[in-house]
Amino acid sequence: MKWLEPLRGAFRRYPVTLMFILLCILLFPVGMNPGAADPGSLFAQMMLFALIDISGEQYFAPIGYALGQGEVWRLFTPMFIHFSLLHIAFNLLWVWEIGRRLEVTHGAAALFGIVMLTSLSANLLQCYMMSSPGFFGGMSGVVFGLLGHSLVWSRLVPSRSTGLAPGIYIFMLVYLAVGFTGALDLLGLGRLANGAHLGGLVGGLATGALAALLARRR
Repeated sequence: MKWLEPLRGAFRRYPVTLMFILLCILLFPVGMNPGAADPGSLFAQMMLFALIDISGEQYFAPIGYALGQGEVWRLFTPMFIHFSLLHIAFNLLWVWEIGRRLEVTHGAAALFGIVMLTSLSANLLQCYMMSSPGFFGGMSGVVFGLLGHSLVWSRLVPSRSTGLAPGIYIFMLVYLAVGFTGALDLLGLGRLANGAHLGGLVGGLATGALAALLARRR
């Protein structure tokens, strides 16, 4: 079918970018009813903090509890869970816009590594900055990771720049800064995971610098 050809072409060029987008879309229903979560639900299994049942009451367990049980996937899977249409649309548009540029520049395997590392740094910093355990999720930490990687890489290796417009960096960094003021929470979109945004950005700056260093040595 001819209408499938553009999609096939996109998957050939940006397989990892589209894989992450597709996974988020497929798992979108999981995040739509977090209030009904129980320790055995898919939602609870994908969150960073495990839920445990004690005498009929549910409590968040420290992160070390889940890791001690071998549930290492929790360090990464929160990125696939979104809590509203606006949440997932905003994140996936940026994943598409930045992710595909990095996939063309670095290759599919490198983009996969960047996403996983920035997801890890985002979740760990969000965990550290939270006053108490709770639910959070979404690709926004990874988006800031991709942004940070693109920023450093494009500045250090301008001959292979991702071509992202300077205004996008400015907009997203202002968005990050304003998020810490709490002003964006008043828009009714829920509380922002500002620690995840900052953690992803720091992780992306690190991967971008490492990639640029390796490229210069080659």
